Amino acid sequence: MSKTTIVGGRIIESTGGNFNIYAKENIVYRSATTITETGVERGVNYGNPQNPPERKNYFTKGWWSLDIEGNKIIKNAIPFMTVYFHLETKNIPNGGNVFMTLYEEDNSEPEENDTVADKDDKITLVNKSTQKETQVRPVNNNKIVVPIELGGLDNFLENEADKVLELYFRCSYSNENAQYPSNIQDYLKVNEIVADRYKMPGLNEEGKEIASDLSFGYGVKGPNPIYSPSAITTYIDQYSEKGFQLNDHALFVNSTANSNQNDKAKYSREECYSAKYTMATVPFINVDLNVPTGLDVRIFDNLSDETLFWDFEQTASLYFATGLLQGNLKRMIAKFKSNQGGIYEDPVLTEAIINSDVTKKYCADVEKYLSESIKTNITSLDKIEDKKPYFGNHNTLQADRKNKNKTFSRPIYNVNRTEGLTIALNDIWATQIVIKELKNTNNTYKCKYEVILWDHFGLDLPDMEKIFNIIPSVGEAFVTWFILQHLRGYKPFVTKIKFEKKFEGTF
Repeated sequence: MSKTTIVGGRIIESTGGNFNIYAKENIVYRSATTITETGVERGVNYGNPQNPPERKNYFTKGWWSLDIEGNKIIKNAIPFMTVYFHLETKNIPNGGNVFMTLYEEDNSEPEENDTVADKDDKITLVNKSTQKETQVRPVNNNKIVVPIELGGLDNFLENEADKVLELYFRCSYSNENAQYPSNIQDYLKVNEIVADRYKMPGLNEEGKEIASDLSFGYGVKGPNPIYSPSAITTYIDQYSEKGFQLNDHALFVNSTANSNQNDKAKYSREECYSAKYTMATVPFINVDLNVPTGLDVRIFDNLSDETLFWDFEQTASLYFATGLLQGNLKRMIAKFKSNQGGIYEDPVLTEAIINSDVTKKYCADVEKYLSESIKTNITSLDKIEDKKPYFGNHNTLQADRKNKNKTFSRPIYNVNRTEGLTIALNDIWATQIVIKELKNTNNTYKCKYEVILWDHFGLDLPDMEKIFNIIPSVGEAFVTWFILQHLRGYKPFVTKIKFEKKFEGTF
């Protein structure tokens, strides 16, 4: 074991008593100029080397566990869990006090916005009774057990680039200092756990191109593909690690300024004019009976943007939203008209989603999965983590998720088509589930988790080939919307609904 100290200036050390240095081999002083040794009273003496004081090994082992006995060894925890640190000692009498300080390891990872070299962060442990910092722990039968509730760590987590804390103790007794657990791999990793990501905002179901309902333009196809494979790979990798970050992922929610709006055009004008709804196949002659919905697109394309927006808001509000959700729909249309793309969040919409029976059923399925996962993996919580998004068609997704015991996918709000959730969201495009907190007491726990639902406020060509487009007046809402997006270049945007839920369980 070695120690190297490098400084750019002066080192000054002062002691009120003796200052002894012992080395098993050589002690070397080097200076570019002068080495000065001064003994004020008796000069400088050079004598025979003395033996260093006997060094005892006071610490033998340190580890983290879920139980006070130390049998359920853990390496991962979730914020607000109660965990136990065990320090095994020898040669320390009962009642002997060991100085123990909790630290978060930072040296192996550069922090965000760091302007100086990394250093490990001290985490102050406070006695609940005295409200004072506790650093001294008495030994009992060669053992110290420190119970810790992992609350109040938000600031530490926020400063971590990977949002993971790695906890260890610095221990000191007599002339021995040590860090435990002794192996960095056994430090306690504390973090929120991403339990599920179903698809991604902005990408198609295969995760290989733009989602069609987020494309927009003037009826002249843009470059193909719209997003480069490398840009998509980077987006998926970053999303898998940190989730959606608007600063990094603005391109995929149409919030970047484009000098050429045709860059994301997926449909030509003729394709838009050629849309049709297939009603049925005529018996015996095997001929499809089609209704040319694209004809309405051609006719309404002669109207001004202002007229189209007026018609869109009037018909959509009349047929597809009531009460408070009617106001939400008008705000969504106003954002669409602003042509800024980006993210839309609204407290009225979020509250309606929370109270929806569809959401309650979805969350019940999520909680069933989470409770089983926690019960099965309580001493290895890292196994619950499932950060990479699931892609594929319905059958592929079902098979992949079934292998992980996930019977849920995403909520679909098409029960009541006139209340305002169907036109605002319909079937949610992407979801994210994150375990935020876990408070355990003996054999029970309380879990807080976060749900993020993503959807695209936009239409694609298949939307113009559905039955509601042939209903007089009703269809105008979609015809005007479609024209504004794909023939007038107004940017669709991504809707985000975020909320937290709680449930209780047992191990």
